[in-house]
Amino acid sequence: MNELRLLTILLVFIAFSGCTIGKNAGVEAFFCPQDACEERAVAAIKSAETGVDAAIYSFTSREIETALEEAARKGVRLRVVTDYLQSKSKYSVVNELAGKGIEVRVMPYNRTMHNKFLVVDNKLVMTGSYNWTTNSDESNNENLVFIRDTETAQRYSEEFFRLWVGAG
Repeated sequence: MNELRLLTILLVFIAFSGCTIGKNAGVEAFFCPQDACEERAVAAIKSAETGVDAAIYSFTSREIETALEEAARKGVRLRVVTDYLQSKSKYSVVNELAGKGIEVRVMPYNRTMHNKFLVVDNKLVMTGSYNWTTNSDESNNENLVFIRDTETAQRYSEEFFRLWVGAG
């Protein structure tokens, strides 16, 4: 019942925020720690065929880092925008990505990049409160929502591009 309530709230929020979901959209909601959010994020990245754009606040997950590196080796175009202060954390993996075929941009110091979303092949969006960290996956109360809809993915891609330019 809680998942239905969250989905209803999400759909109402999207309707009032100017973002629409198409008729054939698929939406799934997951919750950390019980729903293995990190594994789901890794699977989404591994499903990529052409491109992955990620806007992520905190990124310390070695498993997600490895999934991105494997996607880069397959020829998938990868871009990551992250937060300045979080990228300076001693556990952040962001700086390690840059030399592995993954384009990385860090928001300027005075602009917090607090988004947490991923767009796969311009058709799947992964979003929610889930940061790409062990604490988020194993300890925190977090949520992760997958939206399979090209219209919604287009909106997120446009927002990613705005962030990408702003971090450039």
